[in-house]
Order: sequence, then structure tokens, then C-alpha cells
Amino acid sequence: MTLIKSISGIRGTIGGKPDEGLSPVDIVRFTSAYGTWIKSQSSNPGKLKVVIGRDARISGEMVSNIVVGTLQGLVIDVIDLVFSTTPTVE
Repeated sequence: MTLIKSISGIRGTIGGKPDEGLSPVDIVRFTSAYGTWIKSQSSNPGKLKVVIGRDARISGEMVSNIVVGTLQGLVIDVIDLVFSTTPTVE
């Protein structure tokens, strides 16, 4: 499956080459871009929190770990709801 980028998120098959599927490199890139953007929009970038959640797919834990590590590397606190619906995370 080709990597799909839209208003509703990023979709793709886990693995493969960067920019073709949804590789760990792609996950880090998108997460870093998001974290950098929210920091630039904040009046207090030292006190940021991001809430994440996931579904029960096998790849979810791996994706979640990459997202958490990337955001923490940007000094953003992460609240991980683990299994949750999109409306709950919103």
C-alpha cells in the first residue's frame, strides 16, 4: 500500500522503504514535524503535553513506542491512553 497523507491522518502498510510504506523512519519524520510544529505554536513550549492512543493492530505497540520516544526527545510530555478510540483521544 502506498503511503497516504490526508487531513484525517497518515495511512500505509508498516515496513518497506521510507516514503513507500509506513516505515519507522517515516513515523519519526512525521512525529518530529508535528512536535516541532506544536512547539512553534505554543507560548510555553516547555510545558507541552500530547495525548496518543491506538487500536489493537499488531503494529500499534511499535508505532506507539516510536511516537512516544520521538516526542519525548523533543521534550514533550506524552499521555498514552494505549487502546482507545479516535474520539477519546481527541
